[in-house]
Amino acid sequence: MKKIEEKIIRFIEEYKLINHGEKILVALSGGPDSVFLLQFLSKFKRKYRITIGAMHINHLIRGKTAEKDEKFCRSLCINLGIKYHSTVRNVPEYSRNHKMSLEEAAREIRYQELSKVCNKFGYSKIATGHNCNDNAETLLLNLLKGTGIKGLSGIPIKRENIIRPILAVTKSEIIQYLQTNKIAYVLDETNLSSEYQRNFIRNKLFPLIKEKLNPKVESTLFKTSIILKQQFLALNSTIKILSESVSTHNKNKLEIKIDKLKTIDENLWSEVLKYTVDSKLKVKLTFEDCFKILSLISKPKGKRIGCSNSITAVKEENEIVIVKGWSANPIHETNIRIGEQKIIDKKKISLQLVKKDSIKMKNDSRLEYIDAQKVSKNFQIRIWKPGDKFYPLGMTGTQNVSDFLTNRKISTVKKNKQLVLLNKNRIVWVIGQRIDNRFKLTDNTRKVLQLCLN
Repeated sequence: MKKIEEKIIRFIEEYKLINHGEKILVALSGGPDSVFLLQFLSKFKRKYRITIGAMHINHLIRGKTAEKDEKFCRSLCINLGIKYHSTVRNVPEYSRNHKMSLEEAAREIRYQELSKVCNKFGYSKIATGHNCNDNAETLLLNLLKGTGIKGLSGIPIKRENIIRPILAVTKSEIIQYLQTNKIAYVLDETNLSSEYQRNFIRNKLFPLIKEKLNPKVESTLFKTSIILKQQFLALNSTIKILSESVSTHNKNKLEIKIDKLKTIDENLWSEVLKYTVDSKLKVKLTFEDCFKILSLISKPKGKRIGCSNSITAVKEENEIVIVKGWSANPIHETNIRIGEQKIIDKKKISLQLVKKDSIKMKNDSRLEYIDAQKVSKNFQIRIWKPGDKFYPLGMTGTQNVSDFLTNRKISTVKKNKQLVLLNKNRIVWVIGQRIDNRFKLTDNTRKVLQLCLN
């Protein structure tokens, strides 16, 4: 057995990447890495008692050359007796439509198509040909862009059902193996262009680092990434526990309890915040987002900031509320007539005439009754505005809607979405909270209008 094969077998066993009896789909581009991975798994399929398939994707980037690559991959699989799958996806078009780089688009499409084939044909795992050089490039690229310990951990050895069995071997080891064993592969000429970020690191930076600093930089960075992976996993376990202690979550709203956050080491705040938002709201925060959100701790109640990915954070009395896809004033004025029902922001609001003797008064601010003789038949619904005033039932004189809501300890998020019902530019009802004293029922009331919020 060759040294490189022994190295991969030890790596697979150490990280438990393959179980006996599994059905594994190899991402096959036709390049040296994926060809080497396919050859290795084919050679040792009896050892692992596995079934192998291969998937090739034509990205429509390289024209006739890409068609030749597809033919090569098909022929290789036929010769090895391996089930072959292929598809064509327009990566440039996808890149334009989703406003992302070609590299990002190609990666996203690859995993989309690999997952489809896995689900359709019952493959338990996807194996990719990422090697030690790829890992080093990823680590350095993340470092130069700005990252935390997770980014410096490099490419995951395994993630969900994706495994990378040859991550510990270098590109030069792979090429030498293929050449020694006279195994053919294809070359992607776009890898020679330094236009792409990863290619620039591969073609320009690493040769200089090898010449001037460390000829085995890929292996060195791989060892570093393994150490950082272990530290990240240990830290992540702690972060997960801390996240549950400082947060509560309800649908698209997340509350970070400030007093609980202050009980943990301040150096962990950003990591706890990033993990919590990612796990609860499925949104990744940048370091700048974390800084902005945590700055709210020292701000007055009601301070609001916007972050990337349509995230909004608001300082409340004792917590920071983080919401997904929220705008401070998303609702325009809507007309509603007596006898109608409107659905606004998932709330049903209706106005109905009812008989006075059928009324059953309840302590429920979502169901109110007013004197229908004191209003016209046309109403408007809108978000309250600064300067809005009304005469709250049970109180003397007028009060700003803003002060009324604050005194009732309505959260800033709910306050900014509070609806009011108007008639002839007069606030009749702060919807779901209080009616205006001017429209209350009296002994002289003959016609009753029911206001209902569901």
